[in-house]
Amino acid sequence: MIKFKHILFPVDFSGQCAKATPFVQAWAAHFGARVSLLNVLEMPPAYYTDSTAFIAAANIEELLQLRKEQLESFTPKSFRNPDDRRIVTSGIAAMTILDFVTREGVDLIMMPTRGYGPFRRFLLGSVTAKVLHDCACPVWTGVHAEQPATAWSPPDCRSVLCAIDLAPKSAGVIRWAKDLADSYSAKLVLLHTITGWPESEPIPQADQFRALVFDFARKEIEKLQQQAGTNVEVRIVGGEVAHVVHRTAFELNSDLVVIGRGVLQEPFGRLRTNAYAIIRESPCPVLSV
Repeated sequence: MIKFKHILFPVDFSGQCAKATPFVQAWAAHFGARVSLLNVLEMPPAYYTDSTAFIAAANIEELLQLRKEQLESFTPKSFRNPDDRRIVTSGIAAMTILDFVTREGVDLIMMPTRGYGPFRRFLLGSVTAKVLHDCACPVWTGVHAEQPATAWSPPDCRSVLCAIDLAPKSAGVIRWAKDLADSYSAKLVLLHTITGWPESEPIPQADQFRALVFDFARKEIEKLQQQAGTNVEVRIVGGEVAHVVHRTAFELNSDLVVIGRGVLQEPFGRLRTNAYAIIRESPCPVLSV
């Protein structure tokens, strides 16, 4: 069974962060976890002379105190578990978060995504991207779109969509998603996307080849489910991965999308190729495991 005992909630005071707060509260209550709320004061690069170093340090202390007051007022009064902590520090945000995870034994990170202006849909924000890339523990990310197609789902998980590929490690992702869904008594659906195949109806001469490709995928997923000890609904769809996940999650009214992050011997490290795009386009929160 999945057990989250310590959740890290990096707080940046953004609107996306405010939307994520009820989810953090709900997940902490569901799993009986304590929450660490962490705000990192990032100072712009600067070189201080000896004559200004003392003034700079004093200013940082003042800013940290202001941040502490802001963090206290940002979270609702209902966010008052005696075991919860509120930490404000200075440093490089992504590195501070990753160090905190290792040092404090964090089981789950719950954080909003960033990105600004007309290019927002193409950007997660450097902090989120770095955490997703380097962190070994599961990472929950909120809805990325500033104006999502639907309102954020309630914190309850009634419908979970698990997007998988055919790699052997997907069995572990399926088992993980099933345990999570069971803890909420939620319905779980597996989704596999066959890239390079149009989402529209195939042309007649391609029917036989299409049947072979889709049948192969179906048999491979059956093997993965046997390894995972599951027997849940499977959907196999042709198209571009992020778009298919978005459309299927929307159709199923999914409350959460679960994706895997494998350790690849490539520059992407822990982050699989399609993870960024899925997180950017998903109409509901995404949990990367």
